Amino acid sequence: MSSIKEPPAPRPTGTYRLLHTADWHLGKTLNDRSREEEHRLFLEWLLTTVVERQVDAIVLTGDLFDTANPSSASLQLYYDFVSRLHRSGTCDLVVIAGNHDSAAQLEAPREVLHALNVHVAGFLREDPRDRIVLLPRDSGEDSRPPPRVALALIPFLRDRDLRIGQAGEGTGEIRRRILEGIGRRYRETADILPEMLPPGPLPVIATGHLTVTGSAASDSEREIHIGGLGAVPPDLFPPEFSYVALGHLHRPQKAGTDRIRYSGSPIPLSFSEVGDRKEVRLLDIRGESLRQTGIPVPLFRSLLRLRTTPARLEDDLLELLERQEETPEGEPSLPPWIEVTVAGTSDDLNERAHRTLQGRRGEILRVIREHSGSGSAFSLEGISDAEAIDTLVENPHRLFEHLLERDATLGKEEQAALKTLFTHLVEMDASREHRP
Repeated sequence: MSSIKEPPAPRPTGTYRLLHTADWHLGKTLNDRSREEEHRLFLEWLLTTVVERQVDAIVLTGDLFDTANPSSASLQLYYDFVSRLHRSGTCDLVVIAGNHDSAAQLEAPREVLHALNVHVAGFLREDPRDRIVLLPRDSGEDSRPPPRVALALIPFLRDRDLRIGQAGEGTGEIRRRILEGIGRRYRETADILPEMLPPGPLPVIATGHLTVTGSAASDSEREIHIGGLGAVPPDLFPPEFSYVALGHLHRPQKAGTDRIRYSGSPIPLSFSEVGDRKEVRLLDIRGESLRQTGIPVPLFRSLLRLRTTPARLEDDLLELLERQEETPEGEPSLPPWIEVTVAGTSDDLNERAHRTLQGRRGEILRVIREHSGSGSAFSLEGISDAEAIDTLVENPHRLFEHLLERDATLGKEEQAALKTLFTHLVEMDASREHRP
C-alpha cells in the first residue's frame, strides 16, 4: 500500500514562482510506438503541480513539438493544456522555439494565445527591445502589479540569425563565426536592459536552445549547428542574466555554473536516457534574490535495457521483469518497454524474446544482435526492418559516422570534412522545413 503523499510547502509570502521546463517533444515516437499517453500523464502532473505549488509562470525553452509539422493529436495535447492552464488560475506560459519546432507555426496563433496568458517567441526579434518581457504582464487594468522578473526571450538561433556560412571556410572559421553570432545576440540583449527595466532590483532570466560545452548529451538530441561546431562556453552568457534557462539537452544539469541550467526532457526520449532522473526547475524570486530547486517528474513508463547472451536470454528477461515488479510503490502506470542486446548469434532471437514476454507486463521494442567481440550496440543486424528504419531516421548523424568508420580508406581529416559537409546538408534541409 502506498504512503499518503505529503502536500508541498506553500509558496513563501511575497515570492514570485517560476517553473522552467523544456524539450517536451510532443509527437515523439520510439520504434513506431506513440509516446502520447506518457505526455498526457506528464501534462496532468504539471497542471497539478502548478496549482499545488502556486506557480506564477511556466517557461518552456524549446522543442515543444518533435517535428516542424506536428500531428493533430500533438496540437490537441498542447492546446488542451493551454486551455486548462488558463482556467486553473493566473499562471502565464512562455514558449520559445527549439530546433525541432516550426517558428512560423508556433507564432501563427500568437494573438489568440496572448489572450490566454501565453507569450510565444518563435523567431528572434531583430530589435533587442522586443525580446524583453516583464512578468506579471500588463493586463490593461489600472492596478497593475509591479514587475517581479524580466525575461530575455532568445529562441533557437538559426543560421540567418547568426549571419554565418561563407563558401570555402574551414571548420575553425565556421566555429568562430557561429560563436561570435550567438555571443552578439546575447550581448546586445543584455545591453538594452538598462533602457527596458524599471528602477529597483529585478532579476533577469534569459532563455536559449543550444549546447554548452562540457554538458552531457544523450543520443536523442540532433546536432543544431554545422558539425556540432555551435557548442558555446558558459562564459558567453553576460553576467547581467541572473539565470539562463536552457533547452536542447535532455538530461537535467547545470552548464558550468548553477545560474545556467538545462531542465531536461520530462520523459526519457530514448533508451540512452535509461536511469536519468527527470525534473522541472522551480525558481523562487523575491526582490533580486533567486532560489532554485529541482522537482522530480514521476516516471510514467520505464525504458529498460538488457545485455545478455543467447543461452541466457529467457532467464535474464524474466529476472529483469521480476526486479521491476518487486518495487510496486510508485511503479510507473504504463507497461515497460525493453531493448535487448544479445552478444552472440542465433537465428530466432526475436521470436524467443517476444515469446518470453507473452502474457507479462512489458513489451520488447528492439532486439540488437551484437557480433562477438565487436562491442558495438549500433549493429543493425537482428533488428526488424521497421525498427532499423526508425533508428536511421532518428539518428542520421550516428549512421553516417558509423559508415565512415567502416571505410578504412578514409583518413581522419577526410572523415572530419565529410561529417561537416553531411551535417551542413542536414541543416539546409531542416532550414527549409522551418522556413516561414
